[in-house]
Amino acid sequence: MKSNRPQIRLSDLWSQVDFTKTSTLSLVFSNLLVIFFAVVDGISANEVLWIYWSQSVIIGIFNFIKMITLKEFSTEGFKQGKKQMLPTRATAISSAVFFLFHYGFFHLIYAVFLGAFSEFSHSEGSSSGTKYFLLSAGMFFISYLIEFITSRKEQNDELPNIGLIMFAPYARIVPMHLTIIFGGFIGAAGSFFSTNTNLAIIVLFIGIKTFVDLLTHSVDFQKLKNQTTTIAD
Repeated sequence: MKSNRPQIRLSDLWSQVDFTKTSTLSLVFSNLLVIFFAVVDGISANEVLWIYWSQSVIIGIFNFIKMITLKEFSTEGFKQGKKQMLPTRATAISSAVFFLFHYGFFHLIYAVFLGAFSEFSHSEGSSSGTKYFLLSAGMFFISYLIEFITSRKEQNDELPNIGLIMFAPYARIVPMHLTIIFGGFIGAAGSFFSTNTNLAIIVLFIGIKTFVDLLTHSVDFQKLKNQTTTIAD
């Protein structure tokens, strides 16, 4: 039995990426800067991934706060099993707690992998690696805190969908996950040929990250969800 549920193709999502927008070009440029600093300052692949990991953790914390403090929200399409969830306070709390443990568990596992990742990538951290990590994490936390406070003050006529809020941060898992998998193969090949694969792994990671960033930055998933719902109806 075929499902009538409309399919969202990757090509449809990519077509919404507008390379004429300054914000899109800035995003690409900021990601390319990581490769530049990796070459100039000798930042290792392991350090780059740890910085990204810390940013993902910060985003997860703020996302948890956003979910657990929701007062009015939509639960359209948000189900637990086959049960449609209701927009109640209990739903906000239970969903936020589930997200905290589930998202947190993913990052705990990634922390374990990252702890051993340098052996496969043959990457040696720079002398200022810890300082660079703390500075980057601190700056990201402050900027995200400002953005979070600003967004809370803005008036929005459309009710936020708790399902979309809950799953949005998981897109950041994709680059880290694929880099650890394919980076392991690259690192193993480098070990076999006694070659430093640090830059190759960074380029792989930044390539995947830029692709995911462009999609999450450019695609209005709320609008896309409404469009696909209309088509289905």
